Amino acid sequence: MSIKLVAIDIDGTLINSNHQLTEKTIEVIKKKAAEGMKIVIASGRPLIGMLEVVEQLGLTTEHDYIISYNGALAVKAHNHEPFVEHSLTYDDLVSLNALSKEVNAHYHYADLEAIYTPHRRINPYSVHEVTLTGMPLEHLPFEEVDPSKSICKLMFIDPEEEITRIMKEIPEYFHDRYNIVRSAPFFLEFLNKDASKGLTLKNLAEKLAIDPSEIMAIGDNENDISMLEYAGLGVAMGNATEKTKEYAQKITLSNDEDGVAYALENFTK
Repeated sequence: MSIKLVAIDIDGTLINSNHQLTEKTIEVIKKKAAEGMKIVIASGRPLIGMLEVVEQLGLTTEHDYIISYNGALAVKAHNHEPFVEHSLTYDDLVSLNALSKEVNAHYHYADLEAIYTPHRRINPYSVHEVTLTGMPLEHLPFEEVDPSKSICKLMFIDPEEEITRIMKEIPEYFHDRYNIVRSAPFFLEFLNKDASKGLTLKNLAEKLAIDPSEIMAIGDNENDISMLEYAGLGVAMGNATEKTKEYAQKITLSNDEDGVAYALENFTK
């Protein structure tokens, strides 16, 4: 079967190491979209942090969709009306705040408006996330959180070796309660159990009556694995983690070599 839908990650995949879209990538995506291929951007970023990329690619019509927060939120591109929402609750925040103390982890979390940190000293990885996404950052002590707050995702944010240690120390029942994915060496994300790029891509495909065999997914990190598994053709970037590559049927060039454009031109025929 020919490919009808392509789901593409942003960081480490669609954009290069300078956090930029290249003219080559823009040109190929616009060409494929004009030919009728549905291009869906699927990122761990908040929706606000995806809009500039989506607009540069011209994927803003009533027929376009955006998957954000690693699948916790998916919207129609033209009016941002949600068609998938899987949030965390205040009770989840209480539980994960306690876990952060147990394993000695720093964290921040996000809703639709901002990123919030309970730490008085701002973590450099929070600054990194804000720089990438354009989301405002607010210091909000845990004791002052509104219990009615709906949270898109919570992220443990520490150096790579610390995240590796923390992952080994998380009790098994947290894996039963949450979808836990490492989206970068220094980010460990906690999501609603029903939130993943793969599950949300499945929801969209069913809505559009597109078979998994007609879908290609492209990514570079472990939070992309679920959509690489769901898609009939999973493609890992040349710069992808070794674990991510294990779940791919094809390996394309790196994000600094227009790997997305190469995959679209060579793997969708």
